[in-house]
Amino acid sequence: MPLIDRDEVLQRVDLVELATELCGMPRGRGAGRKWHCPSPNHPDEHPSMGVFRSTRGHQRWKCHACGEGGTAVDLLMISSGLGAGDALRDLARSVGLDPTPIGGSPPPRQRPKPPTRQPAPALPREPSTAVEAFVARAAELLWQPIGSGARAHLQARGFAQHVLHANRVGFDPGPRPLPRPDGLPRRGPGIVYPALRPGTGVAVYYQVRYLDPGRSGRKYDQPVAALAPNPHLTTLRNDDTPPDRPPAPLVVVCEGFPDALTAAHTGLTAVAVLGVSHASAFSADALASRLLGAHPGTAFAIYFDADDHAEKPGKPPAGQIAAGRLAAHLADRGATVARLVPPAGFNDLNEWWQADPNALIRELIDTSAMLAPAPERTLRAATPEVRPL
Repeated sequence: MPLIDRDEVLQRVDLVELATELCGMPRGRGAGRKWHCPSPNHPDEHPSMGVFRSTRGHQRWKCHACGEGGTAVDLLMISSGLGAGDALRDLARSVGLDPTPIGGSPPPRQRPKPPTRQPAPALPREPSTAVEAFVARAAELLWQPIGSGARAHLQARGFAQHVLHANRVGFDPGPRPLPRPDGLPRRGPGIVYPALRPGTGVAVYYQVRYLDPGRSGRKYDQPVAALAPNPHLTTLRNDDTPPDRPPAPLVVVCEGFPDALTAAHTGLTAVAVLGVSHASAFSADALASRLLGAHPGTAFAIYFDADDHAEKPGKPPAGQIAAGRLAAHLADRGATVARLVPPAGFNDLNEWWQADPNALIRELIDTSAMLAPAPERTLRAATPEVRPL
């Protein structure tokens, strides 16, 4: 069988055209175009996949919700179920680099239909040890002189030192001062928010939120799925809670790390949903099942972004639609649940916390009393101390 020059194939394939053929028409224009993720394990209700050019000159794609990505070969493999060799040969034929011997006739260019999308698996695959190593080093750098700017940013958001330590929040200064293997984000500087394995505290995933999105070209990033699959949700901790205190009667479910870190300051159990796509019509039921399995017999307050306050007129409020869907699935399974939004003028919990932490605490106290009124399990009314960094 003739050899195929993979680099030449990738150079000739127009990844934008291939993504449109396999994933449907994109949303948006230019560099900001987004396609639906090709992975059958990610029901990407709101397009999350972008196309960019790597430092080596090849076009690549990445889903910014689940972390999958790669070259045109990977896109065809994931979307069509082909093996690596068949996918490469198929692309070679499509750009005129026919690997069929002289005198032979190439098989017709027929791509199998993408497999039916299924809900994401309940448990992620085992992450790479490189993720834990990176998170550990980033957590150290946050408290060193190089992390002074990152600490100021976190302090401005109202995050207390003991909560940052408890959740191993760190600082990524970029790949030069903090080397990392391929597959880990490298557009720093940014804040590293890790997802920790319950019981051990080992990092199984992380999201980096860039301090200068304009310079980085995006607001946040995460490892590729092969190194750290998105766990879809993670629980954040507050080590300032007295060890003899009963379990909190309310779990606050938030959209993303910063809001869940905010809720953790109150002493309640805080859960971050790592992307509203995980509360889509395809996967909300599985997400509700995981929440109930991790927090049985507990009431839930769902606080997704108040995007109906902030988004453009006529744009569907994706976060609130996802919150309503998740609340309905929890209620259908017998859970006590409330769906709440910050007051007008605040898009999320952290914005509200920065402006008026006492008001946020009062609302959570009232919600806790309403959903689980047992006096001995009610959240303490005193304002938690927010210690300076």
